[in-house]
Amino acid sequence: FVFSWQGYRNYSWGYDENRPISNSARNTRNGWGATIVDALDTLYIMGLHEDFKDAQDYVASINWDKIKNDEPVQLFETVIRYVGGLLSAYDLSHEKVFIKKAVELVDKLLPAFDTPTGIPYQYVNFTSGEPVKSATACLAEIGTIQIEFSRLSEITGNWRYHYHVYDVFTSMHVKTFGLFPHLIDVNTGDPIGDHVTWGGMGDSFYEYLIKQLVMSRGKDGVKKEMVSQIIASLKDKLLVNSPSDPSASFLAVLDGNRQNLQMDELACFAPGSLLLAARTFPEDYKDLEKVAKRLMYGCYSAWDLTITGLAPEIFSWDTERKSNPIYHSEGKRPAVYPIHPSYILRPETLESLYYFYVYTKNPMYQDMAWDIFNSLYTYCKGKSGYSGVRRVDVPQKTWDDREESFFFAETLKYLYLIFDDPEDPKFPFDKWVFNTEAHPLKI
Repeated sequence: FVFSWQGYRNYSWGYDENRPISNSARNTRNGWGATIVDALDTLYIMGLHEDFKDAQDYVASINWDKIKNDEPVQLFETVIRYVGGLLSAYDLSHEKVFIKKAVELVDKLLPAFDTPTGIPYQYVNFTSGEPVKSATACLAEIGTIQIEFSRLSEITGNWRYHYHVYDVFTSMHVKTFGLFPHLIDVNTGDPIGDHVTWGGMGDSFYEYLIKQLVMSRGKDGVKKEMVSQIIASLKDKLLVNSPSDPSASFLAVLDGNRQNLQMDELACFAPGSLLLAARTFPEDYKDLEKVAKRLMYGCYSAWDLTITGLAPEIFSWDTERKSNPIYHSEGKRPAVYPIHPSYILRPETLESLYYFYVYTKNPMYQDMAWDIFNSLYTYCKGKSGYSGVRRVDVPQKTWDDREESFFFAETLKYLYLIFDDPEDPKFPFDKWVFNTEAHPLKI
């Protein structure tokens, strides 16, 4: 972390990202310094207090009206990275500047909810103060703002933030039990199409349903019913056991009634979130931990069975479409192979390993995380930080010269916390909830 943070400070301070191979700066999130805000809580957790103070001073100077190229502001990414980072920094440090900046930013995002259903538009133009109107909304994007808005209401006492996002779920009209298509009509709340996935465009919707139920101590009846439905549909429609290794399972994509046997690394948050549900509500989900454990092994296999030890963005398993011995060498089962072979420093498998280690205290999960770290160190470490790679299935370093802010917020934080004392975890799950960007917020 220190190596990458110093590289960012040297070459890209105030920009959204550092390019760790070319040692140059890049703006991808409206130019407000996404890496700084996303890294705030990681700096604090790791005890890097001088760097945290420098980051705090930077945050105090941010002008949300100053936007690179007058680009529209994306609600989802802005909430999970910027708002989540600010709220977590406040919950850890109690410095009021973080709440001040969070309120400023969220107030500018509220026009997104000016729709017939209350389901938000994806973008807001901060210059005009108007939403960028569109007919469709992405499931993950409309369902992954609730934790942040509700926490902001708790801190400020202004409950309009909470009410804006809570109404989203009552506006959705999903006709199939527990199956939420990845696109929703903003004007009617009706589903668009029949593509169902726990991967990209669906992932954090399911994550936040589970976490909101945990936050309510099981008392939110709407969330309780929805969580029961999504878990039942996952087991019935999406869960696929490896035919060559009964200890591994995967999550397929559903197109209508047809299973598409591929899985995003993004969907590897699922083992951890399912374990969270199983341990928090053991009477309600008695066999769910077994499902989560098989998915955890399936996700880890996506890393362990590539030549680099890095997981591909999308992978498949044990099908007749491809048989390549490099992906199922002796003693390594099940067979897993890349469909999209890039790796962009994603954290989801590490996230789930963190939950498994804290709950089970089994050092096997630390060993898995250490293997992933060694692969990151070997294939991703560049000149001034860590870079994603274009190919996980070749031994050469195929850097893409990208270091997303979530590498600081999620990947390195989860790696750090996995090696914390499980008997005295920093963030017990009944007192803290992690947003989808790994920002811990008080319950």
